[in-house]
Amino acid sequence: MEEGDFKKAYSSFKKLVVEFPDNAECWFYKAECGNYASGMFGAKADVDEIMDAYKKAMELDPERADYFQAYGLFCISVQKYDEAEKAYCEAAEIDESLSSSLYSEFAIEYFNNVMAQYGEIMEDPKARAPYAKKALQYMLKALDLDAEEAKSLL
Repeated sequence: MEEGDFKKAYSSFKKLVVEFPDNAECWFYKAECGNYASGMFGAKADVDEIMDAYKKAMELDPERADYFQAYGLFCISVQKYDEAEKAYCEAAEIDESLSSSLYSEFAIEYFNNVMAQYGEIMEDPKARAPYAKKALQYMLKALDLDAEEAKSLL
């Protein structure tokens, strides 16, 4: 397989999960390859199938924060924001040493994706407010600050 050929890799991992159904890494890499292949012309990677593969990997190895993080990032990319938020929070619970990075990544990726998807409403401060508020709440979590402390610093 050529480097970067995610369509072929996805096809291979689809076969591997049948052969090794209890191998979390096979499921995770099936999901990752499906995720990357889904943007390629002619790819046959279904969003639900990719999500199911991530979920299976997380079920088989629930201590891998990186699985939850990757799933959360994928969910953001397909506008499943509540699912993404849940995945990032679970990743932060699994590995508290990464919580600041995970919360800030969620905040930035979430807000950037919303801005890209709903650019026209983002020009209106009232329409933008709920999205900015959620992103800001996660940035404050990342910095371990409450709203009052943040206001006092500004």
